[in-house]
Amino acid sequence: MAIPKTICLIIGVVSTLFSIALAIPGTASFYYNLSHATTTCYGNTTQGTLLAASDRLGLDFNCGTLLKVTCTGPVPQPCTGKSVVVKMVSDCPGCGVTMDLSKEAFSIIATPVTVENIIKIDYVKVG
Repeated sequence: MAIPKTICLIIGVVSTLFSIALAIPGTASFYYNLSHATTTCYGNTTQGTLLAASDRLGLDFNCGTLLKVTCTGPVPQPCTGKSVVVKMVSDCPGCGVTMDLSKEAFSIIATPVTVENIIKIDYVKVG
């Protein structure tokens, strides 16, 4: 028996709204060399380019935590309307934001045009 298209549509809308409701607000900036830096979690072992660091490492985030990050403001600029999944790889004591993103990850969700390049974000843990 096939599931009617309307039921599939309703399930899709409800799951999207549920994931939006679980998003945690925060702030982000970028660190130019994060993808090439020695990290707290992995030392000199390369972990790719879509990375994040936070002073909440060990509290809200663990090494290797995957986060889906979306820019929420200021709008309409610099947000691109896209999201990015980043891997938590390091701490950043005193960074002053919820997380520092690698330049590569930041540029997917926002154009670095603000004076301090600090944006508002929503994020959810993936997996």
